[in-house]
Amino acid sequence: MKQIYILTIIACVSLTQKGYSQTWWTQNSQTLSDLNEIFYPTDNTGWVFGDSLDGLGGFVTGIVLKSTTKGVPWSPQSMGTPVYQIEGSYFFNSSKGIAVGRNKLTGNGAIVMTTDGGFIWTASPPQVERMVDVHFADNNTGWAVGRNDFVVRTNDGGATWMDISASTGDHLNGVFFTTPNNGYVVGKVGSIIHSVDSGTTWLAQTSGTLQELSAVYFVSDAIGWAVGFSGTILTTSDSGTTWTSQTSGTLEDLMDVNFVNSTTGWAVGNAGTVLKTIDGGLNWLPEVSGTTNDIFSISMRNATLGWFCGKNGTIHVYAINQPTDVEELLSSISAKVYPNPSIDYVEVELPKVGNWEVQLYDIRGRVVYTESIRNNKKALVSKGELTTGLYFVKIILEEGKTIHQKIVFE
Repeated sequence: MKQIYILTIIACVSLTQKGYSQTWWTQNSQTLSDLNEIFYPTDNTGWVFGDSLDGLGGFVTGIVLKSTTKGVPWSPQSMGTPVYQIEGSYFFNSSKGIAVGRNKLTGNGAIVMTTDGGFIWTASPPQVERMVDVHFADNNTGWAVGRNDFVVRTNDGGATWMDISASTGDHLNGVFFTTPNNGYVVGKVGSIIHSVDSGTTWLAQTSGTLQELSAVYFVSDAIGWAVGFSGTILTTSDSGTTWTSQTSGTLEDLMDVNFVNSTTGWAVGNAGTVLKTIDGGLNWLPEVSGTTNDIFSISMRNATLGWFCGKNGTIHVYAINQPTDVEELLSSISAKVYPNPSIDYVEVELPKVGNWEVQLYDIRGRVVYTESIRNNKKALVSKGELTTGLYFVKIILEEGKTIHQKIVFE
């Protein structure tokens, strides 16, 4: 006998993994601008940086968002003038952080710092090249990288910066130092360079690829990963003496990587791609991201809490529960999705007539069906030409809340 599965919002406030599975939840950024960078220094407080473009792709203005409540809500901040296009950031805590990018008016590279939680941002002297990424090994020692081999270092927590540029002949996209001496930088044409003297000198490493590398992340001096275009994932366990390719299962460009320990990590990229490993990258499996927008940056606090951001204002949180006020959830609408499993269709039913949207995702996170419902409480989702297997229903209510459910087509 086929059962009718009833999904209620109350299930979303279950506080255990058993009550509701870990998933990516949509958050309201209140912008359609592209969001390039996200950084969470604490479990509650985080920042997102982005930019709005004109019809020709020209930079119009910078976007800064902050949340002190896990992303519910996100509130705009201002960097003042001039306007900056930020591409990378590093926050020490909920008060002090450094962001890098470029000055809209001059095109020069920009490094800006806050010590009061983002209320006031102070700019360092202009840099000769556009900056892309920044990382600190401790409270004092940090590096920022950018276009045309450009690398700068600070030894005083970002107050002053000195040029220690490399000689790769390529743009540099990502930097990660495990100690004040030991660090790695990745860039175009598969470039990986390594320093054991704080960046005073650099040694080129053999990546084994010509694909552009977007980001690098290490969990120890020896063990790390780099990701890049066309689904490239590389790993090393010997400080980069050898880099080995891992199978990502995708040809989408991967833009960022983040590990929480030596076995558990995520890689994100274009077309809503989210990959996860729990065995150090021996197996990378796709997760349902809930978006088809390009994802540019990910910030994981631990194995059960993190965020990513991307194109068109995309922000999603990885959590057992959708982080919204409990009382608000308990007073929300319930939904029925049935029959489940199903041979040919499922019916989605709300208790009252309204305007809402239903989406269907496959196991790779791709939208395979979407329908806007107007002045109705039911929607019929047909299997059609879909293959047998697991799918995910996402119901987007008019007030912006979402309901998620798994279904199986037999």
